[in-house]
Amino acid sequence: QFILPLWNSYAFFATYAALDRFDPTDPRNTVPLADRPILDRWIISQLHRLIAEVRAALDDYAPDRASRAIERFTIDELSNWYIRRNRRRFWKSENDADKDAAYQTLYESLTALAALLAPFTPFLAEAMYQNLVRSVDTSAPASIHLTDFPIADETLIDASLSADMDAVLEVVGAGHAARQEAAIKVRQPLLKLMVYSRDQGLIDSVVRLKEQVLEELNVKAIEPLDDPGRFVSYTIRPNLRVLGPRLGKRLNAVREGLAALDPGEVAARVEAGESVLVETPDGQESLEPDDILVDLDKLPGYATAQGPRSTVVLDTSLTPELIQEGWTRDFVRGIQDARKRAGYRIEDSIEIGYAADPEVVAAIEAHRAYVTTETLATRLEGEAIAGASDAIEPESVEGPGGLCFPDGWYADQITVGEHHVRITLCPTRESRD
Repeated sequence: QFILPLWNSYAFFATYAALDRFDPTDPRNTVPLADRPILDRWIISQLHRLIAEVRAALDDYAPDRASRAIERFTIDELSNWYIRRNRRRFWKSENDADKDAAYQTLYESLTALAALLAPFTPFLAEAMYQNLVRSVDTSAPASIHLTDFPIADETLIDASLSADMDAVLEVVGAGHAARQEAAIKVRQPLLKLMVYSRDQGLIDSVVRLKEQVLEELNVKAIEPLDDPGRFVSYTIRPNLRVLGPRLGKRLNAVREGLAALDPGEVAARVEAGESVLVETPDGQESLEPDDILVDLDKLPGYATAQGPRSTVVLDTSLTPELIQEGWTRDFVRGIQDARKRAGYRIEDSIEIGYAADPEVVAAIEAHRAYVTTETLATRLEGEAIAGASDAIEPESVEGPGGLCFPDGWYADQITVGEHHVRITLCPTRESRD
C-alpha cells in the first residue's frame, strides 16, 4: 500500500529522466520556484509542510505519526495527484522550461522523501539516493545515512495555496463519486459541474483553480450553485437499528424532532461527521452521524455527491459532440494499452491502421490531432465498415494479447464505447532503427 506507490513514483521519474537525459545538477535545467506552474508550487509547499510535521513527530518520539504523514503525502498528494495530473509534461516530446520545471520539482520531492524515509526504510531510501543523487554527483556523501535530516524551509510553504488545493481535492473527490453513481467513466466529457457550499471560501478556491477541476473531472464548465434543492432533495430518517435499543420509548419523540429539522442542514452535518441536536418534549437529544440515515433524491439527468463542506451536481446529459469526444478518448486508451501489450517502448512513434463503424471513424477523424499527439502516431488511417462491431474476429486477435507479426506489426481488437474496433500498429522505421 505504500512501498509500491513510492517505487512507481520513483521509477516514473527515473524512466523519463533517463530518456530525456535530464541532469539535475545542470544549472540550465533550473527553473525558479516562482516561475513554475501552480501544481509544482503546491507540491513543494506540501513537501516542506511534511518535513516540518515529520520533524515535530520524531521530536515527540512519535514515529507512527511521522510515518502516517509520509504515507499520506506519498500516496494522496505526490502519486495520486501531482504525478497523475502532470504526466503529459513528462511525455511531451519537446524539452522546454515547463518540462524542466516538472523534472526539477519531482526530483526535489523524491530526494527529500528518500531522506525522510531513511530512518524508516533504510535500504529502500539508500537505493533511491544512490540512483537519484550519487549517480549524478560523485561529491555527495557516500550514503544517505551520512547526510543531514531535512529541515523545512518555511518560505516555501504557501498556506493559501494549500487551502485552495484542499478545496479542489474535496470537489474532485465528490465529482468522481457522482460519476461513479451515474456509471459514467471519466473519459466521457460532460457539460457542467455545479458546486454548492455554505463556505464561500471553498467556492472562491474552486473558482481560482477551476482548470484543475475541469481537467480532472473532464467537464466543460464549472458553476457555483446557490440552491442544491433545485436538483436534489434529502430524506432524513433515524437509524432504528442503532437508536431503538438506546432510546426505547423516547424514539418516537426523537423521530418527530428530527423530522422538524431542515433536511439539507442535517445531511450536511452528517456528511461532515458532526452531531445533530434534536428538540424533544424532554429536552435536547444529541445524535451522532451513525444515528441518522440520509437518503438522496435527484432529478433525472443529474448526478450528485457530497463532500465534508460541499455538494456537487453533474449534468450528465450527452450531446452528439460529447459522445464523439468520449469515443475518441476510448480509442486513445485502447491504442495505449495495445502499445504496452505489443512491447513497444514509451518513446516509439507508431503507425496506426483501424477498421470501425462509420460513426466511430467520423469521431476519430474529428479529433485526429488529439489522437496522433497522444499516441505518438505519424500515420492514422481508418476504414469505415458498416457493421464492423458485429464482425467475428479471428481468435488470435480476440481479447488481451493480440497478435504480433514480423517487423513489429501488432494486430488487436479494442472497445470504443459500445463498438468493437480492429487495429494494427507498427513502430515507425526510425523507432525500429
